[in-house]
Amino acid sequence: MVARRYICNVLRQFEPADEDDLVRVWLASTIPGQDFLSEKYWRSQEPLVREQLIPIADTWIVEQDGELVAFMSILEHTIGGLFTHPDHQGKGYGRVLVEHARTLHEIVRVEVFRTNARAMAFYESCGFVEESSKLDKATGLEAVIMQVDGLRPSL
Repeated sequence: MVARRYICNVLRQFEPADEDDLVRVWLASTIPGQDFLSEKYWRSQEPLVREQLIPIADTWIVEQDGELVAFMSILEHTIGGLFTHPDHQGKGYGRVLVEHARTLHEIVRVEVFRTNARAMAFYESCGFVEESSKLDKATGLEAVIMQVDGLRPSL
């Protein structure tokens, strides 16, 4: 079997015109990827995502052939969300986004539900280590805080 390397066509910052596509990717990824919470729960979070999170986050978009296929939103130095449309998972877009976050911050953190084994494994494969954990008040689930050093030199 020949190894194939995937790379995105465009990595760029979010623009307001991206909002509907971003929400489409978020729902398409979140509902099956975090099925330990109901689809109803995730759909109820859409107004929060649109009205409160998108406006304050530093969001980066991956486009492939002009289509928004993945994105990452950062709040300060914490990845608040990283999502790849299911049709485009496994192509390295999430890793591209994590590596980009590492160029922006000296330390990068992420909060992941412990029950989300796939996300835990992904972040571990990117070099993240568990720092602490806490109870997520909205869901009652354990959330793990993970971190990795950035790639930027100290100032």
